[in-house]
Amino acid sequence: MAHSSLEHDVLLDDVPISVGHAVEKAEFTVLTEKGRLECTIDDLVKYGARFVSFFNECTDTFAGLTRLYLANLRFTESDFVSSILVTCKRLKYLGFLNCDIESWIAFQIEHAELSELSIVNCRFDVVKLDWVPKLTWLVFECWMSFKEPPLSFGYVPLLDVLCVSNVALGWHEMIELSTFLHETSVRDLTLGFKYEKIWVQPECLTRWLASVFHQLRIVNLVDIPEGYDLTWTMFILEAAPSLEEFYMTVCSY
Repeated sequence: MAHSSLEHDVLLDDVPISVGHAVEKAEFTVLTEKGRLECTIDDLVKYGARFVSFFNECTDTFAGLTRLYLANLRFTESDFVSSILVTCKRLKYLGFLNCDIESWIAFQIEHAELSELSIVNCRFDVVKLDWVPKLTWLVFECWMSFKEPPLSFGYVPLLDVLCVSNVALGWHEMIELSTFLHETSVRDLTLGFKYEKIWVQPECLTRWLASVFHQLRIVNLVDIPEGYDLTWTMFILEAAPSLEEFYMTVCSY
């Protein structure tokens, strides 16, 4: 019989405290003294250093994890995030909230077992899903990258559910979904808009666009600014012949 265990690492002033032990299904969640909105850069650096120290001392334990959730951490070592993936070979789920790398480099992901990935309010230069053959579910919200798009897909043949949301600022360029999604077979797509600018570039119906959208079954457009001309959404309907569900919510800011 498979057992489950929940491990918590509380990053306090002295040393991390680990509760639990790795079993067939093991989770690890980082808890910090301050929440995301309270953390300063110094806090992120401090929490990140403590976690790195603990991780390096307990690599055998981390190697057995199947779920890992990290929040409010800044990593000063540019290759540390990659080290997590190398060490935690059994991971099925990996989540980041309010994390970044001090040197502002690309976060390249290669992992044989990872099936769920969540990256929310993080400051990575660009996230590259180079080889994630079992990935089926991806949440990518509120990127801070100056590059567009900040997410690229390599070998992700099973990616089925994708949720992408951002606060579009004036310097953000619009993204063509056909270019963004052309290496995927996404069936359930959610696009979130959290400000007055729509970051999706409307496209003309072409064979190329239709080939990218042909597997879409569900599309959800969330928090479209009130008063925005919704005709831009028509290209999605026209290019997705197998679409079964289409949702839009309008928000007043």
